[in-house]
Amino acid sequence: MSNKLYNLIMDADPEFWSGNAGYIDFPRNRFLEYTADHLKNKFQSLGKNAISEIKNLPTLFATEHEYTETRIGKITNIETIPRNLRIYYQFSEDHYPLTKGVLQQNWQNLNINKPLEFYRTHWAIKEADISIFYNEYLRSIPGIAQKLKAADKKVQLIYAFNGSGKTRLSREFKNLIASKTEKDEEAEDFSTKILYYNAFTEDLFYWDNDLENDAERKLKIQPNAYTHWILKEQGQDQNAIDHFQHYTSSKLTPYFSADFSEVRFAFARGNEEQVENIKISKGEESNFIWSIFYSLLEQIVAVLNFPDISDRETDRYDQLEYVFIDDPVSSLDENHLIDLTVNLAELIRSSESGLKFIITTHNPLFYNVLHNELDLKTRGKKEGCYLLEKLEDGTYNLNVKYGDSNKSFSYHLHIKKIIEKAIADNQIEKFHFTLLRNLYEKTASFLGYSKWSDLLPGDQPDDRKAYYNRIIQFTSHRTLSSEEVRNPTEPEKQTVKFLLKNLIDNYGYWSKQEDKNAGTN
Repeated sequence: MSNKLYNLIMDADPEFWSGNAGYIDFPRNRFLEYTADHLKNKFQSLGKNAISEIKNLPTLFATEHEYTETRIGKITNIETIPRNLRIYYQFSEDHYPLTKGVLQQNWQNLNINKPLEFYRTHWAIKEADISIFYNEYLRSIPGIAQKLKAADKKVQLIYAFNGSGKTRLSREFKNLIASKTEKDEEAEDFSTKILYYNAFTEDLFYWDNDLENDAERKLKIQPNAYTHWILKEQGQDQNAIDHFQHYTSSKLTPYFSADFSEVRFAFARGNEEQVENIKISKGEESNFIWSIFYSLLEQIVAVLNFPDISDRETDRYDQLEYVFIDDPVSSLDENHLIDLTVNLAELIRSSESGLKFIITTHNPLFYNVLHNELDLKTRGKKEGCYLLEKLEDGTYNLNVKYGDSNKSFSYHLHIKKIIEKAIADNQIEKFHFTLLRNLYEKTASFLGYSKWSDLLPGDQPDDRKAYYNRIIQFTSHRTLSSEEVRNPTEPEKQTVKFLLKNLIDNYGYWSKQEDKNAGTN
């Protein structure tokens, strides 16, 4: 596609381009508007040589205001008819569509006159190499969203560290599949094509801490189509409560108000008394919101599994195509996290309607359990496994990982590099202990150790126990928000360095895996 010139055809009608090939009749007097004079002189005659060269130029087929996605393709023929040019076109199957707004964001690189050209039907020939522009687009969040859409898989699982663009990707994908015009961007319409769970979903819930009296603490629920539908219309409040207690404690009970505008929490003591109006931890709050979402998802899968639409109890989900889940719950203890992941995988497997799932996470345990439960390691190209990275230049990379029996290990090698960088920069934080623990667990599992703590240094059990307690201190689940773990001290940071070195130096498995991974990438 490399060329220093390209065609830009901007039309007013979003429905003008139909199918992947065809023709349109274009006003002759709009040909070569916003085109440099020397190019006008070269092509305005539309002689045989001029048409031949135009047909060899890559072409952007766009609409005014970018009402629709822009397509990349070529002009296959041009005919002159009274006052019009009949343009025969074909869209490229090798290039993803360009998300709405991308041209306006890159107007300088594409040599487009902004804003004038976006308000005018015209055909211009521009001086710009759109192959460079397109390659940069593929390294952007909108471009990656297009890749996921084009993959057309039932399950796509993406591993990415926090700050790598996971939430942005979920929003971009949502807008790509079913963009909205409502002022309230958080409003959900369940007749639409996508249901998503991400940080914005959690923003629908916020605390009233009763700062004046410190007694009536409650979690407020921002009313919108999402909360109205699941709680008021579908009555999923009890299912949500059951899921929440399953992953936390049967003694911790949510109580919804009659209008579902707020929820209070109570904790049952052993003497049959309850502590009322408590504020739960951030992890428990996240889990509560996930439980509401999961209750809806269970119902959606059950309804859509009826192949005959007339047999379904509601038509509200008939247009749904995608479920995008971004990091459901990462604050659970490992047993409950595994339980949640297994249940989610079972629900996905039970879906028979053609519903597609995209799941992103920064949690290695959640990723690996889901990877194994969905059997992604043996399904080859039927499903997709990826690593999303944000590069130093601000672009993004989506590495495709179709796993063999141990392909997910490449993500652990990435974790190892993250810890090594933190050590080198003396920027070790609490979460690095969690990453370190995961490396020990992975190695222990592969080598057949019953406990990952058996790999810790020390000739005596008490020696290993000391290191074990240090790691557990920073990785165990905390029930109350007041029990937040402090930041590691300098000696504790040195412990991370020492324990990582112990793992690498004493278990040759790691160097072998690095060599293996280098040979498969």
